[in-house]
Amino acid sequence: MNKQKVLDKVAKLMALANSAGATPNEAETALRQARALMRQYNLEAVELIAHAVSESSIPTNTRRSPKDWLHSLASICASAFDCSHIAYFNQVHGWSFKFLGKGISPELAAYAYSALHHQLIAARREHVAQQKRCQLKTKRRRGQLFAEGWLNAVATKVAQFAGAMEDSTQQEIKAYLDLHHPDLKQISITPLQAKGHDTGSLYAGWAQGSKANLHRGVAQAQVGALVYGGGQ
Repeated sequence: MNKQKVLDKVAKLMALANSAGATPNEAETALRQARALMRQYNLEAVELIAHAVSESSIPTNTRRSPKDWLHSLASICASAFDCSHIAYFNQVHGWSFKFLGKGISPELAAYAYSALHHQLIAARREHVAQQKRCQLKTKRRRGQLFAEGWLNAVATKVAQFAGAMEDSTQQEIKAYLDLHHPDLKQISITPLQAKGHDTGSLYAGWAQGSKANLHRGVAQAQVGALVYGGGQ
């Protein structure tokens, strides 16, 4: 029996041991069997706690470290579904984001990221194309400001319905990170300062992002409402 299957079995036994519907004898037996398996396979308590965390990854399609606005988008999608996220490098797919949470939440967060990323890229490209008679570096700066404004608007909408992550989920995700990603580094995101005519790009991004209709779904079929202009 591989470790994953052992962890699955131990988790089920622990759930039975803590079930309100279990008889004292059933609870005691389940707990004894769970502890025996943990001793037999040298399992640590942190492994069992981390086992409760689900994950879903999505590539950023770049072999360079993700831009700040990609991190912001991933953070927004994680918040929408009570998840955490990390960025990591995959030798095959390049940089990817991994969403961590309970149940299908990470899958929904990844799906939302994909949908919103597609819409943001299209809106940003259209805005940059409208920037006439300016240098390439100016177009790039205005494109970044547009993206930041767009994401700020979407983040405001998410804040209206995103709940606080439960303490138990935070502890489980921490155990997962300590076990599987012990060398993670936190990054800080500094917004680009808008000056002069560049402020128009920031406002344009906010206006477009405000059109995104955001609804927190409970099944993957409902997460389509997260796409730009796609809610009911």
